[in-house]
Amino acid sequence: MKKFFKITFLLTCWLYGYTYSLTIEEAVEKAKENLPLYMQKKSDFQSYFLRYRASIGGFFPRLNYEFSYTKYNDISPVNYSTKIHSLTLNWNIYDSGYTFFNFKSEKYLFQSAKSDFDESVLDIIYLVKAAYLKAAASKETLKFRKIQFKSAKVDYDLAVDKKRLGLVKKSDVLQAEVRFKNAKYNLIQAENDFKKSLADLNSLIGRPLDFDTEINPDILEKYISGDFPTFVELKKAVLNLRPKIKSYRNLINAYRERANISLFKFTPNINVFYSLNFYDHSLNGYDNYSLYGISINWNIFSGLKRYYEYLSLKEEERVNRYALEELKRNIILELYKRFEDLKTAYTKLEVAEVILKQAEVNYEQVLGEYKAGTSNIIDLLTAESSLASAHERYIQTVLDICLTKIAIEREVGVDDITRLWSGK
Repeated sequence: MKKFFKITFLLTCWLYGYTYSLTIEEAVEKAKENLPLYMQKKSDFQSYFLRYRASIGGFFPRLNYEFSYTKYNDISPVNYSTKIHSLTLNWNIYDSGYTFFNFKSEKYLFQSAKSDFDESVLDIIYLVKAAYLKAAASKETLKFRKIQFKSAKVDYDLAVDKKRLGLVKKSDVLQAEVRFKNAKYNLIQAENDFKKSLADLNSLIGRPLDFDTEINPDILEKYISGDFPTFVELKKAVLNLRPKIKSYRNLINAYRERANISLFKFTPNINVFYSLNFYDHSLNGYDNYSLYGISINWNIFSGLKRYYEYLSLKEEERVNRYALEELKRNIILELYKRFEDLKTAYTKLEVAEVILKQAEVNYEQVLGEYKAGTSNIIDLLTAESSLASAHERYIQTVLDICLTKIAIEREVGVDDITRLWSGK
């Protein structure tokens, strides 16, 4: 009975559009389930894995069955036919090192593809987290815009009441009305911005674009709280954790093994075989026989093709080594810039908090003075506008910190910021 009521409740919630607060971790998991880009990268990685598994087959012998039937009609005075069944076991025990080195090369290519897949997953996680955080910030901005709208409405109503009593001029009412209309305009824009930010998130997690996903703005506080590692710690972490760096290291190893394939072409091929044959002759009857042996095939000279192929592959190996060093340089530079951005953002946050508190106090003070008739409408509207700007500046600074932190986690190569920030 309890299970029945639970199912009924969930179905009712779905039918009537009830929404629950989606966490940022749930959003990431939904993106992995529904995002075509994730499926594309996963299939690409799977193809490399299957190629690697296929390369193992070269180590095993081959068992072949062959049947032939021949009819002889042009022999006089007797026509006859033959049937031959052959079962052959063939084992290329040494193929100039190709099977061994190709297996190692495919293994490194598979590991490189795995690292590339991990890199793509980090891109997706960053996109989802950024979309979620932007939606959370848009929701907070919308909340403050509603507060600003109410404050502007209070200012306008107060100016109208004082004009009715003959305490202020008509210009005061007009200026308050302009501010009120501007606040309404900003509120409409904030509502539109929030809808678009939700659409960005819904697109990534596989929901309808107009779905009313419930966002928890408290996530912003989670990301701005706590300390963060030093740049030296971040630099050490990125060299050990970044999947793209691991991918290039595996590519270097893969090209080294491919160069070995070319080098060992100068060695012979050795093959052993065993064949069991059944012979059926329409005139002479049945017979069977077996064959076994060993063959060696050695291409001693075929021009300089193999030599230049080897040199070319060694150059490819060097290309990837230089590419790895260039990648490290760019990653460390970008990480340093993000680190400096984060320090600056925290400094700006301290200033933004002070400005917001001062703006709140100033607005309350000027509002009280205007009610008492000791201040004018210009001062009141200026104070209210300054408070609105302080609110938006604070939210934008918080968002900058959040986006910078997830950008740093993306550069380092981890999917959870707490792995670097917790316990510091």
